[in-house]
Amino acid sequence: MEYSLKTNQGKRKDNQDYAEVFFNQENVLLGVLCDGLGGHQAGDIASEMAVSQIGNAWEQTEFKTTDIYIIQNWLNERINQENQRIFDAASKYSDLSGMGTTLVACVVLEEQILFANVGDSRAYIYKDEQMQLITEDHSFVSELQRRGELTDAEAMNHVNRNALTRSLGVDSNIKVDFFKEPKNSAELVLLNSDGLSNVVDPEAMIRILKQNKTLSEKADTLIETAIKNDASDNITVNLIDVHSEKQKEAGENE
Repeated sequence: MEYSLKTNQGKRKDNQDYAEVFFNQENVLLGVLCDGLGGHQAGDIASEMAVSQIGNAWEQTEFKTTDIYIIQNWLNERINQENQRIFDAASKYSDLSGMGTTLVACVVLEEQILFANVGDSRAYIYKDEQMQLITEDHSFVSELQRRGELTDAEAMNHVNRNALTRSLGVDSNIKVDFFKEPKNSAELVLLNSDGLSNVVDPEAMIRILKQNKTLSEKADTLIETAIKNDASDNITVNLIDVHSEKQKEAGENE
C-alpha cells in the first residue's frame, strides 16, 4: 500500500497537526490524522497522544482485511479511550486545560474502506476525476448548513466558522461517526486537516490529483496550493493509493 503524508505549519508559529500510517500484524493499513485544539493549551500534545496511542495499539492487532465490524468496534473503543485520556490530562494539569483534537481515520480492507471521524478534519475519496467527501464536519456552521439555515457562501464567512460541536478531550464521552465505502469506488483516499479544505475546494483537488505526477508530488502540490491560497492554519494531507501493489516501505512521511 503506497501513501504520501505531508504537513506544513503554514502561518502558525507551531504545528498542532499530527498524522501517521500504521500496519498491523496482517499488514492492514490504518491512517490517522488529528488537528490539535487549544492553541497555547497544548493542542499539539492532544493530537500526538491520540495518533500515537491508537496507532501503537493497532500495530499489535491481528485483524484481517475481512474483519470490518470487529475493526469498527475496536476503533470505537480505542478512540473513546484516547478521548478519556486527553480529558483526564486536561482536567489534571493546568497547562493542558482546554486541550483537545479532531480525528479522522481510515482502514483499507479487502472490499471496503472504513472511515472514522470526530471534528472537522476530513476524508475524501477520488476516482475518475470525481471527488467525494465522505465525512461530515462536526462544527456549528456545518450543522446549520445541513439544516438549510446557511448557504455555502454564508458559512465561509460566518463568525463561528471554526467552532466545533464535537472533538476529543472536551467531554468524558464522545460519539464517533463511521462510514463505509466500497474499495472499488476509490483510486485514492485523502485525509486532511481543515487547513487544506478551508482554502482548496474539491474542483482544485481534482485538478491536482488527475495530473500525471507521483503520489508524493500530488501531496506536495496540495500543500503548495493551500499556501498559495493564503491558508492561515496548519496543513496536513495523507494521500493513500488503495490499489497500489507496492509494499508499505514505499510510503512516505515527511
